[in-house]
Amino acid sequence: MVQSFQIKLIKQEKLTHDVFKYTFSSSTEVEFQPGQFLTFMIEKEGERKPRSYSIFDYDKENKGVVFLIKIILGGFAGSVFEKMKIGQEFNVKGPLGHFTFAPDLSPEHWFIGCGCGLAPLYNIVANNVEKFSEKKFVLLFSVKKKEDLILHKELQELEKKYSNFIYLPTLTREEWDGKTGRVQKHLPKNLKEKTFYICGIKELVVSVKDLLLEEGVAPEKVKFERYS
Repeated sequence: MVQSFQIKLIKQEKLTHDVFKYTFSSSTEVEFQPGQFLTFMIEKEGERKPRSYSIFDYDKENKGVVFLIKIILGGFAGSVFEKMKIGQEFNVKGPLGHFTFAPDLSPEHWFIGCGCGLAPLYNIVANNVEKFSEKKFVLLFSVKKKEDLILHKELQELEKKYSNFIYLPTLTREEWDGKTGRVQKHLPKNLKEKTFYICGIKELVVSVKDLLLEEGVAPEKVKFERYS
């Protein structure tokens, strides 16, 4: 059953020049599967529009939910979040979505994304990598420049902690000592024995999804969530 409830901003942290981590306390306990999202009702100048954001984490102490949100200047929601203060409340509904972990499909799972598409991917990996230690987890994550890498150190630490997790960041508009170019360039050779989870902007999601399907990956092994 889909719940409708209120959340209140209790903490905000700037992660990059345009991405913030927002923590909200909730009027009710939120039970969700990693990868699901909540839909916010955003109000601005008499207008009310729904905007959906993947849950990044759960704050047990405050019965709260955590999100990674990119501030898009001039955007309807972006201008609201940019000016948001501690204590601001939103009406939300959810959790919703079927972009969730399917451990039985493959021995190896690839998580592919860009920007704030990292939120559900990180949530799925962090909540399952220890539980399913016999499975291999690979996160292939793309941003334009090194300064845009979200939670880079945290992901490096996660890779050190779990031998079954590999973190592969790639930059599309800057040279560095790591991988460069689009995620398609770094896909594994043997595609059919793996399950793929793709999240991010429409262009990345559609192009990677279509490539995998063209290469013969079974549709049930290509899970995706796209952001407009």
